Amino acid sequence: MSPLRIVSSIFASAIFLASVALGKNPVIAVPGDRPKSLGVHALVEAKVVTKPGEVLEKATILLRDGRIEAVGGDIKIPTDARVWDLKGKMVYAGFVEPYWLRGEEKGKLLRLGHAGHAEETAALSFHGAKKVKDDPGSSGPGYELSSVTPERKVAAEYAPGDEDLKGLRELGFAAAHIVPTKGVFRGTSALALLQAGDPNEAILKGEVAHCIAFDVGKDGREGGYPHSLMGAIAVMRQTLMDTRHHAAAKAYFAKNPESLRPAYNPSLDALQGILRKEEPATVLLEPGSTLMIHRAGKVAKEFGLQPVLVATGQEWRRLDLVVEAADSFVVPLDFPALSKMPEEDDWNQVSLDLLRNWDHAPSNPSLLREAGCEIAFTTGNPAGLGSFRKNLRRTLDRGLTEEDALAALTTIPAKLCGASDLLGSIEPGNLANLVVVEGGSYFEKGSAVTATWVNGRRYAHLDAEAKKPEPDEKADEVKKLLAERSARVPSETRRPLAAPPAVLVRGATIWTLGKQGILQDADLLAIDGKIRGVGKNLKVPAGMKAREVDGRGKHLVPGIIDCHSHSMILGRVNEATLPSTAMVRIEDVVNSESVNVERQLASGVTACNLLHGSANP
Repeated sequence: MSPLRIVSSIFASAIFLASVALGKNPVIAVPGDRPKSLGVHALVEAKVVTKPGEVLEKATILLRDGRIEAVGGDIKIPTDARVWDLKGKMVYAGFVEPYWLRGEEKGKLLRLGHAGHAEETAALSFHGAKKVKDDPGSSGPGYELSSVTPERKVAAEYAPGDEDLKGLRELGFAAAHIVPTKGVFRGTSALALLQAGDPNEAILKGEVAHCIAFDVGKDGREGGYPHSLMGAIAVMRQTLMDTRHHAAAKAYFAKNPESLRPAYNPSLDALQGILRKEEPATVLLEPGSTLMIHRAGKVAKEFGLQPVLVATGQEWRRLDLVVEAADSFVVPLDFPALSKMPEEDDWNQVSLDLLRNWDHAPSNPSLLREAGCEIAFTTGNPAGLGSFRKNLRRTLDRGLTEEDALAALTTIPAKLCGASDLLGSIEPGNLANLVVVEGGSYFEKGSAVTATWVNGRRYAHLDAEAKKPEPDEKADEVKKLLAERSARVPSETRRPLAAPPAVLVRGATIWTLGKQGILQDADLLAIDGKIRGVGKNLKVPAGMKAREVDGRGKHLVPGIIDCHSHSMILGRVNEATLPSTAMVRIEDVVNSESVNVERQLASGVTACNLLHGSANP
């Protein structure tokens, strides 16, 4: 065979193999091949909401190759454009899901309850019996704990299923902030388009934020420390301290190469950016409970961080603490549901707190906005996608404005992801991500999302008509009932009945437990919370008003101090995984919402020494 025929045969074989490969993997292309054009589209006669508060009537949106080329009322339509008549329909910028959990526990937000003390103190670990294995850490270079993997990149693992994408697109979402699950330092998140096909083309930003969570793990998981909430917080603080030290050691070695070389540690290297405010410098922190939101804010402040916090939906419980923690929140619209009871008497088994939580949940977003916080809505739970729009409408009934609700779906999540130049609004240069709604605005009950455009590709929702709700004569009546909050906030009833500047108790039997012994028919004067006098015929300083209490026939004793208590600790009372856990702090997990507080006050206890359980030498 001649050399020319050999070369021709090899070339033909190469083309054949390439064509076979193309059939299996669309990423491999013939040399010189160009990507398929996304085309030119003109969406005409639509009511266009370019951004929250800005609306164009009978407008045209011109799309070219996946971008918005123009938007307005007087736009010349190119001859090569495909025209879509959207008369009577509304168009919004494609929504951005700000917290799409992907991983072993995808879709599950942390839920740290305020109860469970009896269960924890009855566990074997409370009495020193170890029930978890030692943490093996990383098999290669990295941090010593398996729960600390900041070097992990969720973009490298992104492989969504078609149904996952479809469910979000049907709600109007065109992009999602993908967040890793599992651990305390979980890795870096990514921003992706919700388009089918090659995941390489879907990723917009490979690294967006460092994701941290007060994740206490679950019984039976591989590894040990941390196994309590106090341990998870200690891990966060220790890791950030180690990151500072690692940076200082590397800087010293760079100037003094003859000194001891610092160990290679990809985990600590990955965290340098958040301390130096370098990309990715954003921190996304999921505390898991309302009280821990406040603690997360304190820990973040300790290290100079300004995190975006993931709300629990129960911030209404202690809004005063929440607003001190951060300015921006990712808020789940995954509201609690009430089961249907077969018998009327069965409602007696439903706790008051469950009913209160159900009643307050729709008010949570408006309360955060009224407090000046930025909010971005997350679906919260894949199983709850069907109730997302219903819950969204309930937030409007409870005072959230439609403009704020739209911002929470578009401009705010785009801003939190550092992608305002690509997402969140309909303006030239942005990606062609759009939501088409028929039958009114997105926030009206009878409307339907008929199409979602992602990067210039149209995804039609053919069954949108079938999903329209049937008319309900009682709907208006029920809506009016649900619009008003019935349950009171716990702080409304748990606060002191009165807090006067001065209190004067007269005629009581006072047990001083001091040199004075027991005083009969005596007075006690307290000013600004401190005892100022004990004796006979005490007088209030001139010009000061005091509340007088008739103490006749009553005994007054010092408040009882419980010197060994576990009664107000959140997230397990023990870190029983190591012989010494001196690094954990009970201060971090004090549970001010525990019912034990009321019970102990009722028995005369006014102070508790909260101790770690008897689980370590």
